[in-house]
Amino acid sequence: MSQNKKYLLAFILIAIILTPLGLIAQGPAWGEWSAEEINTMIGYVPQSIENTKPLVEALIPDYEISGLNALASTWISAAIGAALVFMIMIGIKKTGKRAS
Repeated sequence: MSQNKKYLLAFILIAIILTPLGLIAQGPAWGEWSAEEINTMIGYVPQSIENTKPLVEALIPDYEISGLNALASTWISAAIGAALVFMIMIGIKKTGKRAS
């Protein structure tokens, strides 16, 4: 394994390990505001946000897996998210190799 891949893997693993720090943060995660929170922050909800529905439902809503505590749920959510991104990147890389 190349040195760059080792650094990337270490970075990803550290990011997954540190993910539960969000559990001790106050308020919602940046960019994950509900319409009510946006209304509180800026005084109104833009019509584009009010009328928008998600294209895809969350695989793990609120990063919580029933039957598990918050810490385990958050770690599992982080690992699943990282694995999905990794698989997508591998797919893009393979598609790029076939095209060239």
